[in-house]
Amino acid sequence: MESPSPEVPAFPLQRGCPFAPPETASAFRESGTPRRVTIWDGSEPWLITRHDQIQQVLGARGAFGADVTDPGFPNTSSAQPTVEGEIFFRKDGDEHLPIRRILNADFTVKRAEALRPRIAELTEQLLDELEAKGEPVDLIEDFALAVPTVVICEVLGVPYGERHAVHESSKKLVQLSLPMEEKLAAHQSLHENLARNMEHKRTSPDSGLLSRLVNTHVDERGDLTFEQAVRLGTLVIGAGHETTANMIGLGILAFLREPGQRAVLMSDPAKYASGATEEMMRYWSMVQTEPRRVCLEDTEVGGVLIRAGEGIICNLPAANRDPEVFAEPEKLDITRTDRRHMGFGFGVHQCLGQNLSRVEMQEAWPRLFRRLPGLRLAVDVSELHFHDDALTYGLERLPVTW
Repeated sequence: MESPSPEVPAFPLQRGCPFAPPETASAFRESGTPRRVTIWDGSEPWLITRHDQIQQVLGARGAFGADVTDPGFPNTSSAQPTVEGEIFFRKDGDEHLPIRRILNADFTVKRAEALRPRIAELTEQLLDELEAKGEPVDLIEDFALAVPTVVICEVLGVPYGERHAVHESSKKLVQLSLPMEEKLAAHQSLHENLARNMEHKRTSPDSGLLSRLVNTHVDERGDLTFEQAVRLGTLVIGAGHETTANMIGLGILAFLREPGQRAVLMSDPAKYASGATEEMMRYWSMVQTEPRRVCLEDTEVGGVLIRAGEGIICNLPAANRDPEVFAEPEKLDITRTDRRHMGFGFGVHQCLGQNLSRVEMQEAWPRLFRRLPGLRLAVDVSELHFHDDALTYGLERLPVTW
């Protein structure tokens, strides 16, 4: 395959600065119209970078589809239609909404707030373990990944004593450098763990999601098979684990680089933690190579006619720095009142677990800095490695001392 021309750059786009969107994406946004990019198979989907145009695409039912098996969908690899083709959030309409409704009850604002005291308690337990381990530590491994693991175990109803096994399996699923054989083994281990726990819930029901899936939706209503229920549980862990972990890690780094913002947060966490979470979601926009769509009917976006069957990639990092929406968009400001970011997506496919993720971040950052007020990087920022081409932007490691 020939190399893409400068006018049609290769996607994923490369970042010049780890704390900013790719320069090409920002330049495309300033041009005002969708632009072509070249992906792995040589096809040239449209890249959407403006805030209003992404909302148009993600909010228009019927005009754009999320089904990875549709012809023209800009898949991430040749395997995506096979591997993800049956996953509900890669579907549209009746193949998407019924499954989403099954899960909705466990991820409402009310449910997330009810879990807040327990999330706070679990976070403090992790900090106890962190301090006991001694410095230096990798905050990605020992905190950022650990927090969403123990929380999602709580939501599912997986016993606290099994959190380490879930943590080990789930972290392997998101490690880019790990051989596929090890990832498959980790997935199988996680699947077996959830299947065993779900079977146990039949005789010992509780308030967790696994219990509700098997007792209500498998045994009582029959709208799921046992295998489908187990897969949903596995999917919940995978979907919520990496994104929240990356945001916790990136947020810690941002606060270490911006002591003024950290001081504002710690002056009154109850007042500023919510705003800090929204601003970090805007500033980092960690979902960097999605959402993707395929055009289902000829539609004009930003003055460009996108034909049915053409692929679309929405660039959230560029859109969340759109100066027509956000004042001083390059500035990190946790007191910012404009919260129109799309860090959790937009439309019917937006992040199901966003309410839970918000509470996790709101509890994690203040508790970490309160416990370890002298927290600082153990290496120079230039030595940190970011996931530039992964679905979600994040740090491989975050070595710190205190």
